[in-house]
Amino acid sequence: MQITTLRRFEFSASRQLSGGRLHGNNFYGWAGIRGPLDSLTGMQINIVDLKQKVHATLERFDHRNLNSQMPGEEPTTLNVARAIFADLQVGLPDPVYLYSLELAEEDENAALVTLDEELEIVRFGFSAAHRTHAPRLSQAENQRLYGICNNPAGHGHNYQVEIAAPHASSVPADLWQYFDHRNLSNDIPELSGRNVVTEAIAALIAMKSPRAARVRVWETPDFFAEYHPGDNSYRLGRRYRFHAAHRLESHELSPQQNQSIFGKCNRSDPHGHTYKALVTVRGELDPLTETAFDLGCLDEVAAGILGELDYTYIDQDIAAFAEMPSTGENIAAYLFERFAGRLPGALREVRLWETPNNQFIASLEGDLFK
Repeated sequence: MQITTLRRFEFSASRQLSGGRLHGNNFYGWAGIRGPLDSLTGMQINIVDLKQKVHATLERFDHRNLNSQMPGEEPTTLNVARAIFADLQVGLPDPVYLYSLELAEEDENAALVTLDEELEIVRFGFSAAHRTHAPRLSQAENQRLYGICNNPAGHGHNYQVEIAAPHASSVPADLWQYFDHRNLSNDIPELSGRNVVTEAIAALIAMKSPRAARVRVWETPDFFAEYHPGDNSYRLGRRYRFHAAHRLESHELSPQQNQSIFGKCNRSDPHGHTYKALVTVRGELDPLTETAFDLGCLDEVAAGILGELDYTYIDQDIAAFAEMPSTGENIAAYLFERFAGRLPGALREVRLWETPNNQFIASLEGDLFK
């Protein structure tokens, strides 16, 4: 298992791209660090220290003209991400290191720079109808599996798509029009006679973007299917919520050390969060249903695991945290181990939002973003 801590950042800047006019952008992104968890604090790095490091790094970019700050280099989103990545990786306390930097222009396209790869992320949305119906199953089986989603009249979604590719220019600019305001089950030839599930849509978009490294399609804000053309594999992600209280304290440290390290999170009164957990599994397509994983099974497993944490005081009610601090890193690791035990061979990562600005990811070694 591998832990990644991500801190959200934002800044505003002006820039002039080749052939364009001087304009401005509000940027936001996530800086991801890796390193061993400190057994005393349950953290890789103090999140306050990471926040300060990120803010200091952004001083060169925030409320600046990026052309002036990056002379001789066009300030594309990918180039700006590269520059922030280079600046931010300097001075992190060993053995912590910067692994990833994602930078987006508001809700538009983004760039991802990691130690392993560099990708541009094209985003677009479309509205479409479909019917969830597996032709190889009987009507009774379809009704049992899909319920109201199997209604012959169909239903619809506002889909959101993310295409990660080496170059954004390789993604057809009008691709979204092929799907927008269509009945996917009836109007798209490539989906004719198919079970038009999100996996099928992601694979079709990848076929129409032949240089894509992966395609993620959000059917709802809490569910996505992702297709990886390189190994013809699928990822499904489901987002859940739970509410819990905690207080950060290490029994191995003095009261003064706890106060210094954890700050207001160490106050005698517990505080709490509405946690969000995105659980991602990997699977192969079932030839009968054309789906990659049984979401009903995933929901059942999640209800059991997250239900144990929901409306609890984690430090007192969950035995695993009797002796270790209930940091986001430790909670993510705990959830990964619990889900891995129930979903052997399928689980890829558990991504935990403690706040809108702090994420903690527990994943298989080398599997993040893969």
